Amino acid sequence: MTAWEGIVGQDRAVALLERSLQRPGHAYLLVGPAGSGIDEAAREFAARLVVNDVVVDDRTVDLARRSLHVDIVEFEPEGTFFLASQADDVILEATRSPREGVRKVLILHDVDRMNETSANRMLKTIEEPPDRFVFVLTTTNPDEVIVTIRSRCQRVDFAGLTDSAIAQHLTASGVETSAADLAAGLAGGHVRRARSLAGNHAAVRRAFAVVPSRIDGTGAVAWAIVADLEDAIAASISATEKRQSDESTAHDAELERRGYEGRVAQARRRRLAERHKRELTRLRRDLLLEGVTAIESVYRDSMVSSEYVRNIDLEHLELDDHACSAALAACHGARDAVVVNEKGNLHLLNLLLSLPSRHRHG
Repeated sequence: MTAWEGIVGQDRAVALLERSLQRPGHAYLLVGPAGSGIDEAAREFAARLVVNDVVVDDRTVDLARRSLHVDIVEFEPEGTFFLASQADDVILEATRSPREGVRKVLILHDVDRMNETSANRMLKTIEEPPDRFVFVLTTTNPDEVIVTIRSRCQRVDFAGLTDSAIAQHLTASGVETSAADLAAGLAGGHVRRARSLAGNHAAVRRAFAVVPSRIDGTGAVAWAIVADLEDAIAASISATEKRQSDESTAHDAELERRGYEGRVAQARRRRLAERHKRELTRLRRDLLLEGVTAIESVYRDSMVSSEYVRNIDLEHLELDDHACSAALAACHGARDAVVVNEKGNLHLLNLLLSLPSRHRHG
């Protein structure tokens, strides 16, 4: 496997992390804008920490990238903030010695969502972890990280990404140039989002992006479009469920092959099941939000000159600015509705019935 695969345009940050392997500290804070690769880098760094080397075997890297390595344990906020019970889980995990590697790494994502209660519980453990333990924390909002936590960590900054850097990364991974350029332009500097838009979210984005050109102001057409959108979302969710099932099967086989039994194996299976559940819980909401964003981008394209158009695979939609502004306002309302409650499809129908008919305004 390629070293630091998937970490795009972050040579300076990667170099700092590699130098840290010579004498690892007890805690690191990886800081960067959304999509800059801080979560992926945390896993790559952890893989090298557990084997204590810049060069690491493919198995360790693969398990780390899939959040399945027994000596790399990840935590993320389960609600608005890290819960006090999660802080207790982190502390408990820090009492358990490494099983395979020379170190154990605890990765805490989005630590800006750690409140005073959970931070105070974890502070001592993060400040003075047991021997052979390293904390790797990530955040997109460093100023929101509680100062007592932030001051205990070595900070590594990640830069924002350009469209060209993301497009080059996608083409290098086998994506066709046209699809790579499209995904990079739509992703807003977010490399993980670009991968999804060029891959498993491509059909959903396309289904939503053609909505403005299909609207004719009638309820019958709106309902037909809703059905198509629900089909696209269901197909993406089904593909994710299949991937999760395959991942669980492979994980069970790995645990058996490595001889893990009892409490350790049960804990690993439970952690994977919980991660899968969280992923599915977020997935429909994320797909709906991505879809609303796709619709918004089409109306924004209609309001700008051709050199700034993002949806380079679609026919330019001819609507006046007033109609586009009304459509964007409707999308804003739909976005808020999805965040509050993504269940059901009435919010989709309401959005479609609020959008301007191309036949009336074209």
